[in-house]
Amino acid sequence: MRGFFEELQYRNVIRVAIAYVVVGWLVAQVADLIVDAFNLPDSFLQMIIVLLVLGFPLAVIFAWAFELTPEGVKRAKDLPANMPKDPRSGKRLNRITIITLVIAVAWLSWDKLQRPGDEQPTAAVATEKSIAVLPFADFSPEGDHAWFADGLTDELLNALARTRSLRVASRTSSFAYRDTEKDATTIATELGVAHILEGSVRRAGDRIRVTAQLIRARDDAHLWSETFDASSDDSIEIQEQIAFEIASLLDTAMDPAELRRMVAAGTESIAAWEAYVRLREEFYRSIDLFDPLDSSPRMLKLYREVVAKDPAFGEAHLLFAEIVDSWLSPAAVTSAPPGLTREGLEDLFERAIDDAARYARNDDDRLGAEILRARVQLRLADIVDLTRQRLAYHPGSREIWSTHISALVVASRFDDARAFVREIIDHEFGNNDQMASVSAMVARVDLEGGLALVEQMLAPTSPVPADLYQAHRILLMADRVAEAAEIGQRYISAATNPTWSLMVKVRQACAEGRIADAEQLYEDFDFSPFDPTNNNIQWLALKTLGRIDEAVELLRPLDRPETLVRLSELLSYTHFDPSPYPNLTKKLEAQGIMRDEVVPMNFACRP
Repeated sequence: MRGFFEELQYRNVIRVAIAYVVVGWLVAQVADLIVDAFNLPDSFLQMIIVLLVLGFPLAVIFAWAFELTPEGVKRAKDLPANMPKDPRSGKRLNRITIITLVIAVAWLSWDKLQRPGDEQPTAAVATEKSIAVLPFADFSPEGDHAWFADGLTDELLNALARTRSLRVASRTSSFAYRDTEKDATTIATELGVAHILEGSVRRAGDRIRVTAQLIRARDDAHLWSETFDASSDDSIEIQEQIAFEIASLLDTAMDPAELRRMVAAGTESIAAWEAYVRLREEFYRSIDLFDPLDSSPRMLKLYREVVAKDPAFGEAHLLFAEIVDSWLSPAAVTSAPPGLTREGLEDLFERAIDDAARYARNDDDRLGAEILRARVQLRLADIVDLTRQRLAYHPGSREIWSTHISALVVASRFDDARAFVREIIDHEFGNNDQMASVSAMVARVDLEGGLALVEQMLAPTSPVPADLYQAHRILLMADRVAEAAEIGQRYISAATNPTWSLMVKVRQACAEGRIADAEQLYEDFDFSPFDPTNNNIQWLALKTLGRIDEAVELLRPLDRPETLVRLSELLSYTHFDPSPYPNLTKKLEAQGIMRDEVVPMNFACRP
């Protein structure tokens, strides 16, 4: 009979316990690394440690109760007492323990090398993306809003803790500096952070004012400050709103590259810059996804946020003038916010373009404003000259280059447009952004050039919907109907707006000779939500169906002085004939512009 400790050794219980402790330690270190890398809550690491502790007795019990034999794992009590010990289990446990110890030693050695020997640990971990939020001070006359100040500080800590890649000092550490006389640099050094956020709360009557400022510790520079005013009717909700806004702004405030872009754009207000960036992204997204109705109210709201924070932000005024111009245009893919009349939109445009010119930072921005003015005033020759000048400021932007070839087509200077196509094809843009707009214009005057751009648009694994839409039309222009059908289905699957899906379906049906199907698609579609003076989609559908007389009459209301510029924009389509519209024709003739070349739509249902 073996004694108890001999039995423990015989059954490898001691080896299992040692191996489990070593492996468990390594698992805990990996878990700690994951928590830091993915900004996970501390409870994740705590849960791992609890599971490891609970698993230890289970591993020991399993080692006591079961035995590894040549026939596999068996219950120890079912084996003969004098059965020889299988040496494999002990050897495997020894290997596991040794390998894990080697990894552990290497880990500890690496971790030690990461710390400079003569520096304090807190200084070593002070990364640029780190911050401590000090308790906000209560400056209310009665001094009775400390609860709100502390609550706001807590909300900020919670919001910032959810920001990936940002290290935030704990509440306990930050609140230890309440009412301290230490400066920001000292506090930041002691906490091992690069930035300090401090602020105050003041209530007067039914209004609450919160002031916050961000300090860079290494040079005591004030990177950002903001004042938030709100009603005190719902103080808890105000805490959440202010905390969310401050947390979103801090990402820019702590990013030197983003700050440089912000200042270069013409504003020193981070709040205005953030709203401008969102406005620009929303506009580009609406173009890429042909998603006008959902985006336009958000764009108007974001522009108003920009103006409220920095009314002299010229680049934002210019961007919004372009957006409103697209809302007014029947040839664009965006639509105005519901409830705004044409007069209201024109007033928005005039104010935005005036402010864009007034606050322009450079010649490029002034050119952008002048191009828009010339377009509204229908000075087509001036637009050609101005867009050509602007190319020098944007050598990598296909969108800007597309404005020049579009100006040439609108002015019916087709030979010049074909010559410019060669410049576009040979030019090195360095990216595949904004392919749709330039490819559409190129294909209208040079089909081979358009097809070359189609290959670039379709090269990515997941082209944006706008590129798929233009690729479909260009392939039909080249009579590559079967290829167009496949691209059309990809567009319909990715599109979110049914109007442009309708055009893909109608064009494909006409190209395949399914005239009845194309007509039914048109009859089943509800065009009633469209403004008759901003109805590009219905005009395109009628032209594709070959119902030319109806298409002409649909645009007749635009042949008036107040809407003539909108009618002129359809000159960007080489199959648009201006001759049925006397006011437009007169305007073009006064500038020496004659459209003698009207290109037929080769995939239309009827010639």
